[in-house]
Amino acid sequence: MVKKTKKGHLSLSAAISMGIGAMIGAGIFALLGQTGAIVGPATWLSFLIAGGITILCGYSFARLGARYPSNGGVLEYLVQAYGVNIYSGGMGIFYYVSMIVLSAVVAKSFGAYAAVLLGYGGADWVQNLTAAGIVAALVVLNFVSVTAFARVEKIFVAVKLTVLFGFAILGFYTIQPENLAYPEHLAPSSLLSSVAVTFFAYTGFNVISGAVEHIDNPAKTLPRAIMTTILLVTGVYIVLAIVVFGNLSADQVVAAKETALAEAARPMLGNTGFVIVSVAALVSSITAINANLFSTGNNSYVMAAYGTLPKAFEKHLWGRGTEGLAITGVCIIALIMLFDLSVIASLGGMAMLLCYSAVNIGHLRVLKETKATPWIAWLAAIVSCGTVILVVIVDATGAPRQLLVTAIFLVFSFLAEWLIRLSTGRKVKPNIVHPKKDAS
Repeated sequence: MVKKTKKGHLSLSAAISMGIGAMIGAGIFALLGQTGAIVGPATWLSFLIAGGITILCGYSFARLGARYPSNGGVLEYLVQAYGVNIYSGGMGIFYYVSMIVLSAVVAKSFGAYAAVLLGYGGADWVQNLTAAGIVAALVVLNFVSVTAFARVEKIFVAVKLTVLFGFAILGFYTIQPENLAYPEHLAPSSLLSSVAVTFFAYTGFNVISGAVEHIDNPAKTLPRAIMTTILLVTGVYIVLAIVVFGNLSADQVVAAKETALAEAARPMLGNTGFVIVSVAALVSSITAINANLFSTGNNSYVMAAYGTLPKAFEKHLWGRGTEGLAITGVCIIALIMLFDLSVIASLGGMAMLLCYSAVNIGHLRVLKETKATPWIAWLAAIVSCGTVILVVIVDATGAPRQLLVTAIFLVFSFLAEWLIRLSTGRKVKPNIVHPKKDAS
């Protein structure tokens, strides 16, 4: 995916590029309208809060990744912290499911922009078909020739960042300050509920920890790459949220839904600006889908090797592809066709919050191993878990359907782990062995 250094390892800049490419995709292009419907002009604050939570989570991932440099990523951290048991295996599957949801949301974003550019804006069937089509195409590309896309992906990332920065600079000249007035009757519960959506925009930095075996000097490079990526992306999101809501009213942003960012380009550049940002959104979505698909497909292979998923996920098909990659692609397309963006976006945000909270709590169990600063690790655990609890309380009354969908996927994940253990006798095992008592 990213060019390697002469040593055959990913450099710091390459790791940061990979993280930014994975993170900036679904979030800022697809979720502005969804978040605006909840908190209006205060969307920038929602991104700031979610960014703060992500920075704390990133610290735990950085320390764990440096101590346990395995491409198993989250699964490796769960097993090291909790041992070999139903919980670590079930949460591993739940994490895999949440990554599938992430890819589905990015693909939905692609479909929304593609439909508008084709003249079918608002037509759900066109959005779904184009979204499913790009996923299928990228699955095939990963089977046939990964290197072909790898040559242009860094160019695609540069293009989308150039457009976003250009849009942000020009947008400040046409901002209407009255549009950014803080909503008078905005309840704190609404702001917390919006965090579950905006937090979803920050998922992707974990792709870096999932490639740790290829990173040069991971003990130093991984923490720097993760923290730098999160800080840069947080800044980009906040600035773009201010520009969008400064150029459009909250009602206009909500009406535009997934294409809100492109609509905000009209006041400064007219229809040309809309087209430019829309094309950038398509390019951005493609790079993010491919990065997440590549990561999730590989993660399913590792999980099968660990024992969390069935052996079928390990089997190689033609080329470099595996059955796990094909199954992952089918699952993403199924979510695209069955669920609305707002539902799966909230599911994805909540699922990631749960997974990251599990990692943060687990980190407390191995602090002596990671040599992390205790108060930061504790703060990460408290803040992430507290956010989960508050979002659950808010969604229980305001968005029960989203909470129910998350619960169903969580139960399914643990049921799948139990059935796999029961039918095959396989148990998830750590890749990096160290003196630790495993629980069965």
